[in-house]
Amino acid sequence: MELSIRGYARHRGVAESAVRKAITQGRISKGKNGKINPKIADKEWSKNSDPAQMKAEAAFETPDYGQNSAPNSQGNLIGGPSYQQSRAIKEAYGAKLLRLQFEKESKKLISIDDVKVSAFNAARMTRDRILNIPDRVIPQLVGKTNIFEMKEILKAELIKALEELSKVNEKL
Repeated sequence: MELSIRGYARHRGVAESAVRKAITQGRISKGKNGKINPKIADKEWSKNSDPAQMKAEAAFETPDYGQNSAPNSQGNLIGGPSYQQSRAIKEAYGAKLLRLQFEKESKKLISIDDVKVSAFNAARMTRDRILNIPDRVIPQLVGKTNIFEMKEILKAELIKALEELSKVNEKL
């Protein structure tokens, strides 16, 4: 049996203006004939209303329709998360964001862009140092015929370049 707005307000024990406001905000829906189905509206009211904003009401049981997602007469979906579930999700994400902000400000987290720039600069520096080795070594290798001796000169220059790079990386 469907009720008028006034009848539904009496059924809920609230002011008629509260029912009109709930309809306007989309927390409950009316049928095509402008009447309210109390079973559906009670479920929508409890699911879509902030319990902190609701005045103490007489306890009433509404049947559990499950998590169906069938549209009601106004096209709104019945089902989905309740107000409390939505609020809990919002609070959980808010807490995660605050944690990330704290870790960022306490220097436990750094920007991915900063990491990319640092990695690029380190790779560029490594490349430049290695490519400069032939220019420094060629004068020492001129006239050498002993392969072992040439290998030792090259090895010493590579070790020197790598040690310089490790000292630069320690400063970063």
